[in-house]
Amino acid sequence: MPDRAWTSWLLTRGPVRAVDMRRADPGSVVVALRGPVGEKDGQRVARALAHVLATGPREAHIDLAHARSMPPSSVAALFLPLTVMARAHGVALTVHRADPGTRAALRGLGLDRALDYSDEAP
Repeated sequence: MPDRAWTSWLLTRGPVRAVDMRRADPGSVVVALRGPVGEKDGQRVARALAHVLATGPREAHIDLAHARSMPPSSVAALFLPLTVMARAHGVALTVHRADPGTRAALRGLGLDRALDYSDEAP
């Protein structure tokens, strides 16, 4: 993954350090979030993911199984810029194992058309 040191640095600064980002295969990236995700954390993760999406994967999987319930401000900070970047680069986004509150926030932001959902592990 190009510029991995920069991405690692960005993700490890701040309260949320439990982010696992890996390439599942050359055309797919999987990101798992764990623990609480505040608004600033969502912005930080969105910036790092935007950088990764620019490297050319066809699809990105966001696993929220171990993330605590995200407030709407965190959902917006993470997913609004992420969906814009994904659309610009032709990347399909799938949200895995999101809790009902996070799904409601995504629906409230009008992102249901831009995202796929799965209750399965990526």
